[in-house]
This record gives sequence, structure tokens and C-alpha cells, in this order.
Amino acid sequence: MTYAASVFTPNAPINRRDLFAGRKTQIQQLLNAIFQIGQHAIIYGERGVGKTSLANIISDWMPSLAKYNYQIVKFNCSATSSFSLIWHGIMRELSVVQTTSRRNFGIGTDERKGAPLNQFLPANVSSEDVRFALQRVGSNTIIVIDEFDRVNDSSVSLQLADTIKSLSDHSVDTTLVVIGVADSIDGLIAEHQSIERAIVQIPMPRMSKIELLEIIDKGLARDGVEIEIDAQPRNRITALSRGLPFHTHALTLYAVRAAVEADRVRIELGDIDVAIQEAVKSAQQSIVSAYQRATTSPHKNLYREVLLAAALAKSDDLGYFAAGDLRGPLSQITGKTYGIDRFMKHLNEFCSEERGRILEKIGKARSFRFRFKDSMMEPFVIMKGIHDGLLSEARVITLERSNPPTLSQMSLLPSSNKSLER
Repeated sequence: MTYAASVFTPNAPINRRDLFAGRKTQIQQLLNAIFQIGQHAIIYGERGVGKTSLANIISDWMPSLAKYNYQIVKFNCSATSSFSLIWHGIMRELSVVQTTSRRNFGIGTDERKGAPLNQFLPANVSSEDVRFALQRVGSNTIIVIDEFDRVNDSSVSLQLADTIKSLSDHSVDTTLVVIGVADSIDGLIAEHQSIERAIVQIPMPRMSKIELLEIIDKGLARDGVEIEIDAQPRNRITALSRGLPFHTHALTLYAVRAAVEADRVRIELGDIDVAIQEAVKSAQQSIVSAYQRATTSPHKNLYREVLLAAALAKSDDLGYFAAGDLRGPLSQITGKTYGIDRFMKHLNEFCSEERGRILEKIGKARSFRFRFKDSMMEPFVIMKGIHDGLLSEARVITLERSNPPTLSQMSLLPSSNKSLER
């Protein structure tokens, strides 16, 4: 148990290959880009699906693939990041070997030392300045630019596209890995058509049940954890996680603590109840505040029930659902049958500023589709509903089984998963 907190880390990305679960397709795509000169990678998807964790384990793969002579650096963007600020931050962590000659008592000697690469950049950096500096590095360079979607200056996207094109055209032995929250590459990199041949697009969908189970099993198999888990608690954790590894880590960690406090070495169903309570209590204040703003009203209403139904509704690969998809979950929650016209106004209000835009919608009248603006809100709403007695965990399992897997999840399902059930 002592090491459980270092294995299940909801508040920090995975940074070790032996703890990383699933994502075999994405790993292969990323490695292919790194090993092919002129190729770069863009990883995109919802918040909390493990994009940063994927990038974090790059260095663990290199030795096993006979790749030793390389430098890797990571830069986290902010809302105020400019193109020049990003590259000065990156280059100060990269070095180029410089050789200087000197004579001592008539004997010539050479000294080799690493010099930070940012000394070759002007104050106002262009894409060609970046290319020129990176050509000085005598080894393969991997540069991870994380949280790129946070940058407010739209010109940075265009400049980065120019940089990718220049690096590719000149066959510079550098791989850029750009990470951000987006539905598609269009939402992350402007003018991407000019660099289409130079980039590997790596969408990160939500994890399948098989992958979430792998997170649980890998973590509990670590030396020092010494906790087992029954099949039913495993299934409940994956159902409540809604494909987001953050919640799998959190719920498993809290369940381990509950089992240990009860002086047991096996996680039982009751421990999941405790884990849900702890997850709700420990949720980020921004999530809690957004939920309260969306559902609070001085009058009797269905806001909590409709939002919970939205969290349980069958959605597509991008998280969107239709109003009609709420009818089944809402009936399970309330014990009543409602027509779409009864809760459509709630969905529209959830997209308004008054209720904090907790949902967003696309499409036209009579064919609108909705989704949670912050994907991390969806599992919280479900756990809050269980915590408040609006729905039982068993109902969540029933609703999950009634929803077929999305296309991205189907591609990850093995022909048989019996080996994963204990």
C-alpha cells in the first residue's frame, strides 16, 4: 500500500513506461514520426485522456529501440506565450557542442563543451532562426510543445506551421511533438494544409474499458502495493471513469486507501462507495463551482437530473450526444418518462452564460448536438449523482452496457477479454 500513491497519480501525468497502459496505436505512430527525418507529430484530444503521459514516456522507449544519441526537451505553453518566448524557453535547455583550441606550454589542446542553443537566437525569433539553430545540434532532437491550445496569439500557430515546413524541407534531424486540446488538427494548427505531408496526426480518444482495466491491473501488480481487487469493483471503476484515465487513477487510489483502512488486502464494492465520496470531496474547485452554477435554482427543477442524464447519454467519438439520447438515462434517474420538449430548455440553458456554459452545442435547430465543455466534468456529474442519491452505481453499469462502444473504442477491443476478468 505504501507505494500506491506513487503508482496511481491522478494529479500528475505518467512518466514511466512500466506504469503506462494502452495506447499501442498512438505509441507506434509517435515512434514512427521520431524515427523518420522530416516527420513531426501533433497529439490532440480532450482534456484528461493522457496526451501528456504519452509524450512523457518517449525517453523510456529510446534505449530499447537502440536510440541513444538524442536530446529531448519539453515546453509548457501559457496564455501569454509568444513564438519567440516558446523558442527561447526551448533552446536554453538544448545544447550544441563547441570545440575551442588553446595552447599550453607549446602543446595544443582541444576543449569540448555544451553551449545553450538560445545564444544563436535573436530577440524576435522567426521560423528560419529556429531551423538554423537546430541544424547546429549534432544529435537527434525531440521537442515537446505541450498545452499549445492555451496560446492566445493566433499568429503563433501560423509561425509554428512555417517552422515545421522549414524543418521538413531541410531534413533537419529534429522532431516536434505538439500537444493540445482540440477535436482535430484544424483546431490546433492553422494553415495545416501546407504541412500535411510533414506531420503525423495522432488523435487521442477516450480509453476503452480494456485500457482502463490495464491501468488498474498494472498499478496493483507493482511491488509494494500488495492489494487485490474483485471483478465487480474493477468494472465499477471503469464505468465511472467514462474513458478518462484521471478518474481511474483517482478512484483506484481512494479504493486502495479504503481497503487498507479497513485492514483488508482486497478491494470490495464498499470501497468504491468510499472512493466516490472522496473523489467528489477532492474535486477541483473549478469543477465544483461550475456544477453548482449550472444546477442551482431557488425553485424546484430538473437541472441536476438532466445534467446527470447528459453525462450518462450515449455519445460519439468526440463526446457529442443528441437531445433524444437523454430519454433513457433520465427515465432511469427519475422513474418517469419525459418528452424531449420537457428537458430541451435545460440543455439550451446549460449552453448559456447564465449557467456557465457547462455544455456546448453544434448544428442547427432540431438537430443540435451537445457535449460537456470540460470532459472532466462528465465523470464528476455521475459521481455527484451517486453521492447525492440520484442514481445507484448499479444503474451506471446497466446504462454503460446498453451503450455500444464508439468506433475508436471498437478498434481497441480484443477478440476476447476473458483473461482480464478474475
